Amino acid sequence: MKKKKIRPHPHIKNVFISGSLERPKLYTKNAIKGKTIYGEKLCTDNGIEYREWNPYRSKLASIILKNPSIKFLSKRSKCLYLGAASGTTISHLSDILTNGIIYALEFAERSIRQLIQNTSERMNVIPILGDARFPVKYAKSIFTDIDIIYQDVAQPNQAEIAVRNCDYYLKEEGILILAIKSQSIDSVSKSEKIYKKEKRVLQEAGLLILESIDIQKYASDHIVFIAKK
Repeated sequence: MKKKKIRPHPHIKNVFISGSLERPKLYTKNAIKGKTIYGEKLCTDNGIEYREWNPYRSKLASIILKNPSIKFLSKRSKCLYLGAASGTTISHLSDILTNGIIYALEFAERSIRQLIQNTSERMNVIPILGDARFPVKYAKSIFTDIDIIYQDVAQPNQAEIAVRNCDYYLKEEGILILAIKSQSIDSVSKSEKIYKKEKRVLQEAGLLILESIDIQKYASDHIVFIAKK
């Protein structure tokens, strides 16, 4: 395990960096000491163990590296994560939201088995087997107001799914973070046309677009919308 000089991120609580501000590496403080989730590097500084956060494996990490103007993470945030997969990003969110809760929704049974295994020691993660297209069906598993909905679902109607979940769960003034994968919506049309269409769906539903972030350096054919209810 390497020793590195690690310091707090200048804007985001419970996220840490090393290197220059122009080309930083991201870290979170490891909630389960000695354990990795996806082969990420562990390092220590002043006796504290950190996990390196790979932006090529986590779209949330890539969003943070793009320095969004909206500061959407708090250690007390209640987050509904749509498209949790096996828990790569979920595990870092668990490190960050030390006094919060993450409701981790995943549709694929194989992935949720891995998610449960990867987060079994993380008391702030609640895995849910469910389909993000039908938010009413997992309502019994969500028992707090939701501050943040984070969606990374490869479906043709990504914005519509986000709107349904925002209508059902997101509190007033809550934040939606929506990763749009254009190739999952239409593999023929130009990405820019698809992004405009999905943005319009959000706006027509009454969501205020605060920021759009291009993360194609880390995830091809992706853009992220940050919106407020």
